[in-house]
Amino acid sequence: MCVLLAFAAGVFATTAYQKSEAKKHPRIEKAIDAMKDAVEYMDKAPDDFGGHKAAAIADTKAAIKSLHEALGYRYEQDHK
Repeated sequence: MCVLLAFAAGVFATTAYQKSEAKKHPRIEKAIDAMKDAVEYMDKAPDDFGGHKAAAIADTKAAIKSLHEALGYRYEQDHK
């Protein structure tokens, strides 16, 4: 139950900040979208990019997570 509530709270917080922070930081949101597109492309690509595919996907997902966290932090600071 606690895990479900934590997940629901995280989803709500993500949705809340995405709308307002996307307007304030459109270049970051565009970067997130581009990185998500790149991950999807790499996932489907038959090439392993010289053995770097898995690391590139993992690193890109980590970057997306970091940008979401940065926007979430900004949202929290602006709404104290």
